[in-house]
Amino acid sequence: MTHTSTSEKISLLQRVELFSQLSDDELEIVAFNSHMVRFRRGSLIFTEESQSNEMYIIKKGEVLITRMRDKEELDIARFITGESFGEWDLVGNTPRDATAVAMADTDALVFPKEGTTLTMILHKYPKMSARILHKLLAIIARRIRTTHRLINEKTPWIQNLKRQVMVDKLTGLFNKNFLLDEFEPMLDGHAPTSLLLIKPDNFKEINDRFGHTAGDKALVLMSIFIGSAIRERDIALRYGGDEFAAVLPGASRDEAVRIAREVGRSVHEMDVSRITGGTLIRITLSIGIAVHPDHGRDAKSLMKTSYDRMIRARSAGGNRIAVK
Repeated sequence: MTHTSTSEKISLLQRVELFSQLSDDELEIVAFNSHMVRFRRGSLIFTEESQSNEMYIIKKGEVLITRMRDKEELDIARFITGESFGEWDLVGNTPRDATAVAMADTDALVFPKEGTTLTMILHKYPKMSARILHKLLAIIARRIRTTHRLINEKTPWIQNLKRQVMVDKLTGLFNKNFLLDEFEPMLDGHAPTSLLLIKPDNFKEINDRFGHTAGDKALVLMSIFIGSAIRERDIALRYGGDEFAAVLPGASRDEAVRIAREVGRSVHEMDVSRITGGTLIRITLSIGIAVHPDHGRDAKSLMKTSYDRMIRARSAGGNRIAVK
């Protein structure tokens, strides 16, 4: 928990639609019943099936919401500074249907604070609570209408995606089949395209000490952080087992090395303590890089070169990048 003044809390609350119509006195009440919490990069804020009884307003940072459907981890939404999430769960006492991960060090105002429930506030401040509930119902109704419209518009795309064999069921990333079938057409003449092959050096420790379920959760978290560390136009993949890959269109050797370092840093800063029961394990990576056309002109040769370099980096002690 971090210290935040009442005025800072009120300033944050005023930006949120749910509290925008409250008076100054009522905002003070909400501020009093809220507290600021800091989540380190990689922390799980909440998980599916955990009990819900609070909402979050981001003062600083970024949060990714994911949901497991048909054994696939789907990215649902991202929230950044000034935005709020969890209003739907505010009424509480029901299992959550999504997972929230801090994608950066994040300070969030949590309402209501620990030891308090919305029900308690409803009984103590009925008039204020009636306004909050009325606004909450309006927000939820609008989001339901928007969601239904998006689902109707995207249904053919979703059905087509599920029929494809290029998606890894655990992480939701493309799999090795994507490289075999789609990588070759991306190689355009003399334009550079880089391929990273990525292997965690100490993933086996998580699997052996905490079980395969913890290992799967760690793989999902790694997929999220690898995806966040590469550029928007890049493509992250699960290559197989605990190995990942990233296709970097237009990336030269130097740019590929820079991105590989960012991937390594991002994964190393992940907090897996909620997966490991409080044990802090820092994951390091061995990364092999191959660049088209310098290191090969077809997909298979680039895949072999980057894979061989990844294994060489690991054999040399790990936590390093091999580009030659």
